[in-house]
Amino acid sequence: MTHPARLTETYFAKRDVLLRYLTRLCGDEASAEDVLQDLYLRLMRGGIDGDIQEPLAFLFRMANNLWLNRRRALSRREAREDAWQGLNPQMTGEADASPDAEARLGARQTLRAVLKDIDALPPRTRDIFRLHKLEGLSQTEVARRLDISLSSVEKHLSSALKHLLALNRSRRLN
Repeated sequence: MTHPARLTETYFAKRDVLLRYLTRLCGDEASAEDVLQDLYLRLMRGGIDGDIQEPLAFLFRMANNLWLNRRRALSRREAREDAWQGLNPQMTGEADASPDAEARLGARQTLRAVLKDIDALPPRTRDIFRLHKLEGLSQTEVARRLDISLSSVEKHLSSALKHLLALNRSRRLN
């Protein structure tokens, strides 16, 4: 049976091999280092029980799973960003630089409606949404500022965007 200390020893002994593997998966060394750091933190937290016959294979599997989790989170984040930009093209720089008076009036009305919709969100969700989307803080910065997990920030943002998209769809139908 492999003891958690043995896993840590294997991690340090084979760190360069794990880094090469993750660099190939991630496409760049900086991302690979991030995943490797996550792996190390998981090992330090402990909670790994059971009989591990092949510690290196176990570490490769953990590294691969962490990389997959990062890819999934990035895909979800990009989908949310695309949805937000689709709702607000004026914030992405795609809007005409000199709109006419009618377009400006329509944009102001839309902005008022969106701000009203944001105000209607639950307080915590509204705060997280405003910090990230309106004040420009990264999700990590929002998590640190509010002393919550990154996962919690992502869930609140997802909930807010779903709510705002549903309101936008219903407005279009009316």
